[in-house]
Amino acid sequence: MSIILSPGNYFGKEQQVGENASFRLNITAYQPDVQISMHHHENAYLSLLIRGSYEEVSRKTDSAVIPGEVLFRPAGYSHANHFQPSGGRCLNIEFKPNGLQELELEHLLPQTAAIYKTGTFDYLYRLLYAFVQDPGSTLPEEHIISWLLEYTDGKLPERLPWLPKVKDILENEFDTHHTIRSLAARVFVHPIYLARAFKEREGITPGEYQLKMRVRKAMTLLFTTQLPVTDIAFSAGFSDASHLVKCFRLFYSATPHKFRTLLKS
Repeated sequence: MSIILSPGNYFGKEQQVGENASFRLNITAYQPDVQISMHHHENAYLSLLIRGSYEEVSRKTDSAVIPGEVLFRPAGYSHANHFQPSGGRCLNIEFKPNGLQELELEHLLPQTAAIYKTGTFDYLYRLLYAFVQDPGSTLPEEHIISWLLEYTDGKLPERLPWLPKVKDILENEFDTHHTIRSLAARVFVHPIYLARAFKEREGITPGEYQLKMRVRKAMTLLFTTQLPVTDIAFSAGFSDASHLVKCFRLFYSATPHKFRTLLKS
């Protein structure tokens, strides 16, 4: 008989967690050689294996899972896991039914279990990085929506009159952390439509665009003011100086302090 796990529960030891109305993310660790009996979860979820390896056993298949691979398990899907001597660590992304219904996303979930090879969905690895760096970030929600939108068909219209307004908000309002929902409310479009259209037209998500604009603002202030890095961070919309330093290094391979020192040399 298959064990039923209620929402938010996993057999591994939970190391990190974050959630909103639509999704719950956590990182769980598993001991070496642990044998997990046949079980299923009430909610559908994705599981990205960060390290280690295990055997995925279901009533129909028996598959070896290696680091970087992503599994989708629909609600009620029965499976067992046998971890190897190295143990394992997983990022789990659980879909909350009520939240998906509110966003009109429930119909996008696949109906069958699947294993995706490493690198299939680049935004899930961006999600992993963003979540580990900042569990409270809203970027993971965008990456989850991007994964769901892989299954959405339909051609976008040539003209999107609301798009310049969204970009203007992200380029100029640095004191607010804009989410997909808040942006959609400002321009009167559905949040999922906004997420899909923005990504298709701009090549990045609204959250990534917002981060790019904040780093650009910080760069402008480094050139044009003598403000301390801490003040620049707040002026550009970062929560603190360390957050600015991490993001600035990603874009320019240097810290703000080192960049400013170079300007003075």
